Amino acid sequence: MKKFLLAAALSVVALFAVACGGDNGTAGGGGGFEDSEIVVVVPAAAQGWIAAVHFFADIKGQELLDEGLGGFRVLASQNIAEQAGQLDELISQNTDVIVLFPHSDELDFAAQAVIDANIPMFVFNRNVNVDFNSRLLGSNYYIGRRSAETIADVIGGEGIVAYISVPAVGSTNVDRLTPFHDVMSTFPGIELVTMTTTAISMEEALTVTTDMLTANPHIDAIFTIDDQLSMGALQAIREAGRTDIRVMNGAGGMQAYFEEIMNEQDIYLFTATFSPTMIMDTIDLAVEYLRGRREFPELTIIPPEIVTRDNASNFIVPNSPW
Repeated sequence: MKKFLLAAALSVVALFAVACGGDNGTAGGGGGFEDSEIVVVVPAAAQGWIAAVHFFADIKGQELLDEGLGGFRVLASQNIAEQAGQLDELISQNTDVIVLFPHSDELDFAAQAVIDANIPMFVFNRNVNVDFNSRLLGSNYYIGRRSAETIADVIGGEGIVAYISVPAVGSTNVDRLTPFHDVMSTFPGIELVTMTTTAISMEEALTVTTDMLTANPHIDAIFTIDDQLSMGALQAIREAGRTDIRVMNGAGGMQAYFEEIMNEQDIYLFTATFSPTMIMDTIDLAVEYLRGRREFPELTIIPPEIVTRDNASNFIVPNSPW
C-alpha cells in the first residue's frame, strides 16, 4: 500500500499553479499540527466508490492521529441540506481546517460561509464555486483517452469495438466517452457498436452485453466507463462462451476487477484508476496548511494509472469495501 500511495503522490500533476486563497487567517483555537483538528465532510456511502473514500479517509486519519494530530473526524451526509447544516455547525465550532467532498455545486452558499469565516477548505472531486484553498481530483478525460488508445493498440487499429454508454450519470459519461470517440475516429478500420444502460450497474451491463453479443457474432473489444460495467460485461462474455473478445477496459479501481485482471488469461483486461485513495492526497494538503504552507495550486489533477495483469497486485488493498 505504501508503494501505491507513493506512486499516487508522484503522479500528481498541478495543472494550474496558481496561489489560491492566500492566508485565510487562523481558524479555530489550534496553534499548529498537534493542537488542530481536520474535519472531512463527505456524502454518505451510497455506493462502493464513496464507501472506499470513507475507508481511506479513516485510514489516513488514524495515521495522522498516530503522528500527533490533535483531532480528526469524518462527517457523512445523505443530501445537500444535511451537508450544508454540517458546515454551519463546523463554522460555529471555529473548526481548524475542512476537507470537503461536496454533494454538488448546489453547496456553494454553505461553502462560501466557510470561506467568509476564514476557515481553510480543501475540496475533493466535485466542485464548489468559491475561493477555496485548493481542489484535487482525478481525470475522466485521460481515463477515456488512455483506455481507448490501449484498446486500439491491442487490436491493431482495426476491428469491432462495442462500448457501454450511461447517459444518466451525466458529465462522467460525457467526459470519458468523448475522448474515446476522438481516439476511435482516427482509426478508419474500427467499427463501433453502442450499448446503453440507465445506471452504472453490473446487472444492467450483463443484460445489455448479453443482447449485444447475441446480435453480433464477432466483437474484438469492449470499452466501458466503469469497472462495475466491465464486471457485468465479463460475466456475459463467459456465459455466452465467447472467445472472440480480445481486450476490455474498466475505469475506477474496483478491487474485484483487479482480481479479474490478474486471473483472466484469455482476454486482456485492464483498468484506468480514478482512485478513492485520492481523498488521502487531499487530506495531505490540509496537513501542509497546518504545518505552515499558504500557497497551493488552484487545481491538482491526479492522472490515471493503467492497471494490467503485470501490476494489478500492487493495487490490492485488503478490506477495501470497493
